[in-house]
Amino acid sequence: MAVRTGTHVTPARSRIDDLDTKLIALLHERRRISAGIQRDRLANGGVRTDTAREREIFRRYRSEFGSAGTTLSSTVLEICRGRLGAERAHHAIEPETGPLRLGTFSFANCGTVRWGLADVPTETGTPAAMAAALLVGEVDVAPISLVEYLRHHDELLALPGLAIGSDGPVLSCQLFTRGPLEDLAGGRVALGSTSRTAALLATVLLAEWAGVDVEYRVEPPVLADMLRQADGAVLIGDAALAETLHPRPGLRVHDLGALWRDWTGLPMVFAVWAVRRSTAARRPDDVRAAHAVLLEAAGRGAANLADVAESLAHNGLFSGDELTRYLGTLDHSLGERQLAGIRHFAKLAARHGDVAEDADLTFFGGDA
Repeated sequence: MAVRTGTHVTPARSRIDDLDTKLIALLHERRRISAGIQRDRLANGGVRTDTAREREIFRRYRSEFGSAGTTLSSTVLEICRGRLGAERAHHAIEPETGPLRLGTFSFANCGTVRWGLADVPTETGTPAAMAAALLVGEVDVAPISLVEYLRHHDELLALPGLAIGSDGPVLSCQLFTRGPLEDLAGGRVALGSTSRTAALLATVLLAEWAGVDVEYRVEPPVLADMLRQADGAVLIGDAALAETLHPRPGLRVHDLGALWRDWTGLPMVFAVWAVRRSTAARRPDDVRAAHAVLLEAAGRGAANLADVAESLAHNGLFSGDELTRYLGTLDHSLGERQLAGIRHFAKLAARHGDVAEDADLTFFGGDA
């Protein structure tokens, strides 16, 4: 036995070290090629990421390595996306004149603001895509998931009076299970790859409120696929809304906004509107103008929910009545109760090691 661990294993370990070196080199090469593809896509007016392509990559890795392959593919994709963001953040030259570039979520939760903006040019994308776009300078003012804001609070300022959240059920940030939450103990929960705040909220609620220890895996946001190898799944956005309004037999829907309110008595803020500190320092008047446009758009949309719902219903996913009900559950305010909810969530997130202990909102203009 001593000979095996001493003499014969040494060449094998050297071979493993050699393979690791090659794997690292291949990842650098993949990241370089991926950055070029994304630059070409952006230069041609496209979006930074291709969701269908990423889903294909997830499935390929999973078919080879099972659930570990899903984690591996998620890590590989994050590494390759991250390099482009770092390069653009370092080399990007922000425009000095003209209207600031606005971003919005492509989900229905941003529908009232998008409707209120009417013909104002905007970029749209998932929360994950919009966070990346804001941080690397592809847009100047945009909603960003609360977790991503807290993780980058030293680079961003929040815009007062505007958020995306709920004071109770939210309908579009959900945990789906086959049984009660306590049955998840020792099991596995799939976290949708487009989710940031809802994913962390679910882990906090399960650990701190339900008291269950769970293994987590990041998966593409397709509920049927997520539940094939997991006992629960966290889904957000229009996909979660569809599964909530038309639930599958045998599944339980746990509304994360409702669970948070039941536990803390506070509203849950899932996203805030933010601007980079560098942009605010150079173009404060333009930021004030953009903020005023967004507040006006949100107010106009909130006063015309039926019209907003009708415009969103054109995609055929939901009826006008369903969307009116959904839009009515959302809370776009950012007052004292919402701030209390944000700060309580930030403390819990820091306890779980997901954000810095000093993470907090700092507002543009110095508003509290």
